[in-house]
Amino acid sequence: MKKYVTNTVDTCWTDCLACILEVKPERVPKFVKLYKNAYMNITRDWLKDNFNKGLVYVPARCFMETSGLRQNPPIGPTGYSIAHLSMVEDRGRHVAIAFNGGILYDNGDSREEEYDTILGYFVMYDLDPLKAKWVKRPKKHRKKRKSK
Repeated sequence: MKKYVTNTVDTCWTDCLACILEVKPERVPKFVKLYKNAYMNITRDWLKDNFNKGLVYVPARCFMETSGLRQNPPIGPTGYSIAHLSMVEDRGRHVAIAFNGGILYDNGDSREEEYDTILGYFVMYDLDPLKAKWVKRPKKHRKKRKSK
């Protein structure tokens, strides 16, 4: 993951994609500004066509403990992801880079006092992972019976 800071407003989605992909933000289209409500489908098409990557959204509640001891520290997908945050002032949403579920990096100045909760995570994955190989089961060795 590479950190990029852009000094423009409303570039959190673009900057997060650039960080995860390790490309300059100028190479990433301004999906939200250009495509409004269709930005997610167009982002996924762009990732597939240019990087052979997919993007899936996992709600934060999927990582909650369900046992009797509900001690829920920041947990989430392993490794890097894009955290989807609600803001204290309900005027919009925000995204930042997460690592193992906790906020690692936000583009520009820190806005931690504006965050409310993590709603979920966007996880990027390879569309053509290396093919798994079947492992042959070892032959069962029969125990030799002791002759009497």
